[in-house]
Amino acid sequence: MKFLKVLLNSLLCGLCFCFLLALLVDGLNINARFHPAFLARLSLELFIAYGLAMTIFSLAVFFIYNFFSSKKNDISFISPTFLALGFSLVIFFFLLLFWVNIRHFNAFFSPLVRSQLKMQMAVLFSLGLMGIAVTVLFYRLRKKPVFFWAYALLFAAGMAVVVWQRPPLIQQRPASKTSVLEAPRITNRLTLLGLEGLSFDFIIPLLSQDKLPNFSHLVENGSWGRLAGFTPNESEVLGASLDTGKLPYKHRRLSAFAYRLRNHPQRMDVVPRFIFFHQLSRLGLLKPASAEAHARSTDLWQIFSDCGLTVLRRDRPIPAENVPAGQKAETAFTLQFADLRFETSPLFTPARQSFFQDTRFEEEANQERQRMQPRVFSLMLSGLNTVEKYFYQYSFPDLYSGVDAGDAAKFGSVIEKYYQFYDRILGRYLASLKEDETLIVYSPHGIEPLPYWKRLLGWVSGRPGVSADHEQAPDGAIFFYGKNIVRARNIEGWRVIDLAPTLLYLLGLPVGRDMDGIVRSQVFVKEFTAENPIFYISSYEDITIKAPEQ
Repeated sequence: MKFLKVLLNSLLCGLCFCFLLALLVDGLNINARFHPAFLARLSLELFIAYGLAMTIFSLAVFFIYNFFSSKKNDISFISPTFLALGFSLVIFFFLLLFWVNIRHFNAFFSPLVRSQLKMQMAVLFSLGLMGIAVTVLFYRLRKKPVFFWAYALLFAAGMAVVVWQRPPLIQQRPASKTSVLEAPRITNRLTLLGLEGLSFDFIIPLLSQDKLPNFSHLVENGSWGRLAGFTPNESEVLGASLDTGKLPYKHRRLSAFAYRLRNHPQRMDVVPRFIFFHQLSRLGLLKPASAEAHARSTDLWQIFSDCGLTVLRRDRPIPAENVPAGQKAETAFTLQFADLRFETSPLFTPARQSFFQDTRFEEEANQERQRMQPRVFSLMLSGLNTVEKYFYQYSFPDLYSGVDAGDAAKFGSVIEKYYQFYDRILGRYLASLKEDETLIVYSPHGIEPLPYWKRLLGWVSGRPGVSADHEQAPDGAIFFYGKNIVRARNIEGWRVIDLAPTLLYLLGLPVGRDMDGIVRSQVFVKEFTAENPIFYISSYEDITIKAPEQ
């Protein structure tokens, strides 16, 4: 009978935790409206996994305490002392989870929303302390139940405040387009070469060894710097911020995919991190869903189109496993990886597939570029990012335990050779650069080694062999090169949101004041900045840019 009593109280603690977790999920999804029915449904669905886990934990804590306690601990079916202490324990654990998630998704929240989230944390922390306090007072003041009745009322009121403080759905201001502005006649050309995964942790040592002559040319004759991003460091989110100059809470692109509950239509663009929430899909509790198309801010490509610029943008490579090699790619691969051309180990497969993907994609894009002669050309290659994820451990075997010495000797130079492959691609663009053209080479993130526990989780979750990632937003790299660019200067403080306003300024277009990024004018020579003052407008959502009249 005692076990049933403890079990019932533990189940209530588990239910409390699931309700709080559902509130967290709801708060992270800034594109979704608050629906009490969805919150209740989500709490019950989460109970199958997290509620039972918290129940088992509560049972274990009680019986361990009971085992070491010198006095008999009676308990009722609804035990005020058990629930007060249990709820406090649940709240403090949840607050830790809440805090790390809010930090991770900080870019999703406006300053106003951040203040509301802090209020939620303060209320919950007060409820946690209150549960401990009333239990102490209960035993010190002859077990008067009035304290628990008071606590129950305060707990209910506090939870109501937490729900009420849920950040409201902030609708994007509809584009009013009340004014029309004629764009200046643009004579400059712009080439954006995205090489995902570029990191100065590799570039600087390779430059010192004279192994990247074209990157060395950029450093000596252009401007460069580290490019800071934010978390979550996902390509879709970073790309939207790069294109709009805005943080996610403004452009509203939160993920490339979404989840939904079983038999429930509401999508969740964002789910909590650090508690294996994604793994609920393996239990059938979550179903993958396509990300819902939310209204988005006007981006660079829409602005360029409105200005009448010819634009060629290629940043969605064909998946590597679907790319046929071709004789030209095979020959290039043999030359680049001469010592590994006969390698058949599956460990080498990611490098081979990535090389073929990048070679084919870049070749097709460059041919189209030569045919179209666009005013703005953008290309993103992602092979290096994949190679770094799988081969980082072989470049730095001392950072890892269990790396086979033979594999480290064999594959230790793969990342270096891939940088040299990109250096050759860069050389072709430098050789064909026109006088009125500015070349920007960039990566929105770098790479860093995964800790052991994350590599272990990778094995469990079906990602064996991954030894590095960019989840915590390691700095990427950016290079500017052209006649209007300052030479041999390291520009500090670059952020991904600074690229859009800087490019608009370079082309003589106005910068929106609603952009979070700023114009990095230090990258340009004084003559250019003196002749071209920064021109601001309120927002590209308010003003229509039209092409200049012929």
